[in-house]
Amino acid sequence: MLRAAVAGAALGLMAAAVAAQSNADCGEAYKSALEKLERARHATPPERIAALRRRAQRVYEACRTGDVQDVKALFDRLDRSGK
Repeated sequence: MLRAAVAGAALGLMAAAVAAQSNADCGEAYKSALEKLERARHATPPERIAALRRRAQRVYEACRTGDVQDVKALFDRLDRSGK
């Protein structure tokens, strides 16, 4: 019984560490996408920048909630659509 409880606690801690790592990856990818949008700001209409920022925000929120498996691919596609 005690071993099962310890094993459950260990699994819970590992899952929390993976979730924290995943959230960090989401934040880094989001920040990178916003920096790329900022660099392209002078050559892109403001309406397009606003739409891309909203899309980046949606991808970030989906990543944080765990609804997205490959966040890098989504931000890469967002980057390509911004050009």
